[in-house]
Amino acid sequence: MTSRGVRAARRGAVGLAAWWLWMPLLALVVRLVKHVVFGGFGQQDQSYALLIEREFLPHGGVLDAAPLFWFWIAVGLCGTVWAVVAVAEDAGADLGGWKVRLTVAVVALAVVGSLVRAGTGLWDDDKDEGRFYAAATVLDVPATGAGTPRSVLPVTEHTRPGDGGRCDLVGTADVPACVKTAPMPDFDFEARTASYAAATKALTDSAGLTSGVHLLGRSLHYLPDAARGGGVWTAVLDGSGEQPMEGVAVWDGRSNSVSTCAFGGEHAFGRAFAGTGAVSLRNLLAERFPELVYGDNDIQGYCDGAEPRTARPVVVISVSRQIGFRQRTVREPAGVLVLRGSPDGRPDVTYRPTVAPGELPTAVYPTSAVRSQIHEVQWLGGRGAKDDRGFGYAHTSAATNATNPGEFLLRSKADGHLYYVTPLVPRESSSQLVVAFAVVQADRAGGGLNDLHVHVRGDDAPSVNLDVLASRMVSYMAQQTAITISAGPGGALQEIIPFGRDMWRGFVDFNGQTQDYIDLSGDATVTPNLVSLNGSITPPGSQPSPAPSQSQSQSPGPTQSPAQPVPPAGGCGDDPARLTTAQLAACVAELSKTLQGRVQDQASPHP
Repeated sequence: MTSRGVRAARRGAVGLAAWWLWMPLLALVVRLVKHVVFGGFGQQDQSYALLIEREFLPHGGVLDAAPLFWFWIAVGLCGTVWAVVAVAEDAGADLGGWKVRLTVAVVALAVVGSLVRAGTGLWDDDKDEGRFYAAATVLDVPATGAGTPRSVLPVTEHTRPGDGGRCDLVGTADVPACVKTAPMPDFDFEARTASYAAATKALTDSAGLTSGVHLLGRSLHYLPDAARGGGVWTAVLDGSGEQPMEGVAVWDGRSNSVSTCAFGGEHAFGRAFAGTGAVSLRNLLAERFPELVYGDNDIQGYCDGAEPRTARPVVVISVSRQIGFRQRTVREPAGVLVLRGSPDGRPDVTYRPTVAPGELPTAVYPTSAVRSQIHEVQWLGGRGAKDDRGFGYAHTSAATNATNPGEFLLRSKADGHLYYVTPLVPRESSSQLVVAFAVVQADRAGGGLNDLHVHVRGDDAPSVNLDVLASRMVSYMAQQTAITISAGPGGALQEIIPFGRDMWRGFVDFNGQTQDYIDLSGDATVTPNLVSLNGSITPPGSQPSPAPSQSQSQSPGPTQSPAQPVPPAGGCGDDPARLTTAQLAACVAELSKTLQGRVQDQASPHP
């Protein structure tokens, strides 16, 4: 090679090195700045590392790299072609020579291959996420009735026999689908005694004794308690700025008082999720556990002790890990972080990659994972069933459940386990009929995804529509108390949740507090059961009126007898001022019925 060719080759090598390495070197510099210069800001360091992994190298190497990586390779190869041609011209080489042609052809083929790899990755990106979550999804279809429910036909129409154990049928689409033929189980869960809206109001207004402390809103969770036959609402009292976390607030859903188990003394806690600088708990957790991620709705708290005011506060974070799956990343549940106080105020943080049922009183499976699993059910029939037939399920958009449509944490009376329970409606439909229930075990974590069971209701099952249920509840409340309530955001009927076999409970909130709840069946075969909690029933804009009597309002459970107004024990001839509102309503109804009968008798022709 001539000296001219050597110089051209050197310039070309330097140019190619700069062309290929400037982006990786820049990424490395940014990483060092975030990790070294801004040490202590763990969230920045963590988020950047996860971003590079997610957008370029999901598996940490070239194997199954992300589409953006292959676009970068394609652009780099195009620059390489230009450099090879430029070097050949500077060296005076024959551009028509076989060596130059061969080099350009090889690089051009590599460019095409990179673009194809990037294109297939982009095309399958959303499907790959569906594939990951579908592996832990089971469609439970009723074995008897009017045939296969229409809401699941896009999957069951294209299946083959399964193993007969976990799956009776498996889908033939390129996304794994498991169908189990089984009757709808007898849902028998412990019912709640207050709504999410009432809990938010009670805990927000009554918790926190220190300035700078606020309720970490999305940490508000219901905590079933089998030992006491009830449950409590809990939320983390977080600090801000340089104010550390105060503790965990607890409300039983019945009383007007909120209890708090506070950090302090031997259980001091010097950090806060909203803290800044050295008080930031998020930075501390990101530094210690850079591979673990979580959302605010995955944070829960409880009081470790019989009496909240003397109990030890504990914060539990259900965490996930970002892992590579095909040409992308997904989040896989990865256990919990358990946070306690210490004498010196440094958070005592324990990572538990697996949690067995009963080891912690809270849910340990991430709520965010449940949401993702429900959303990705739409892929079980493949892209065609999802796009062309609108297959899948969605949360209800009923007005009463606008702020809390699903992932109800309930305890099963049958096995004592905690479950996330979500009523579902068709994904792409205006219908608000509940066609399925999503159920995921919540008190077990570790080993990947927990199975999501989608229990599909038969087409011949009694129709359930939350708006219709709300209308029935409002009507029954008016009949029994002579109080007219409204449903939906800002109304009195705030939330309707499932429990028992085809049973639903609606919560009646006045002035931000749950005063009553109504139980009724979806098929209208069971007489509604109205229960007034301790306190007065207060219609909006009115003064408190006496609550229904114990025998009338706090019946032990639903009965099969028809609902009738109960007149006062002494008859309707008593002093009206001494009668309750419900008793007056019963007397007025009886008077109206008698009067109507007389009018009809007078108007009817004589034989």
